[in-house]
Amino acid sequence: MIDANEVLRVMCKKYSAAVSANDSSAYGKLFAADAIRIPPGSEPEHGPDEILKSEQRDYDVAKWTCQSTLLNALRINDEWVYGIAEANVNTVSYADGTTNSFKVYKTWLLHREDSGEWLIKRQMWNISNTLEV
Repeated sequence: MIDANEVLRVMCKKYSAAVSANDSSAYGKLFAADAIRIPPGSEPEHGPDEILKSEQRDYDVAKWTCQSTLLNALRINDEWVYGIAEANVNTVSYADGTTNSFKVYKTWLLHREDSGEWLIKRQMWNISNTLEV
């Protein structure tokens, strides 16, 4: 039987590493081929290519850092895990050096692929607060 908490902890680590490296390619590899990501106030993005292109647009305007932490994980079965994570995010604008810090809460539906790798099938999140520094 899988440990849902461990699955989500590993995803939080990979997710934080990709975002903090501003590596849209690594970020896109976290998503399954049929993934859907729904950014707050935006239309759904479908598949890793569309998701990584959207993510790259963020990296083109600011340096991002992220620390994700597991809040809750639910084992649905040995191939599906639903999870909630909290992330503290910081950005520094390339244009003028403006720094922003905010907290987000992410929900993930993770699936164990045939390869054994856990990937994101669905991702939604909200921004809890924004602080300009």
